[in-house]
Amino acid sequence: MLNKKETVIMREIYKRTTNNNGMCLVRPVDLMSSIPYNVELNLEDLAPILQGLAYDEYFELVETDKNGEYYLCITLMKKGFAFQRAEEVRQRNRKNSIISKVALTLLGVVLAAVLRYVIGLIVASAG
Repeated sequence: MLNKKETVIMREIYKRTTNNNGMCLVRPVDLMSSIPYNVELNLEDLAPILQGLAYDEYFELVETDKNGEYYLCITLMKKGFAFQRAEEVRQRNRKNSIISKVALTLLGVVLAAVLRYVIGLIVASAG
């Protein structure tokens, strides 16, 4: 399972590569500029995260120099193409978990109210 920073970077890479047959050529600065502000991520953090994702076989990473500028050539692999589906499943599971917890809480409240009512009837009839 990916951590928050890896997930954010993988989402951006997935967006860029799926529009281009699973490949993209991107500068690290451009990749960083598309990261949301609520995620604390430095340019120095980017390289280890990309290497980790490449090691985990989400994509193939090749560093290149084009016209004197540093670029990353990223090619999605099988696990990378499955990323979006895995994200959807994870979100669905989270939503189902929240719904089931709310339902169990409501059931507990109803059950407590019924028990309180039944115990009240028993106490009233005994007294």
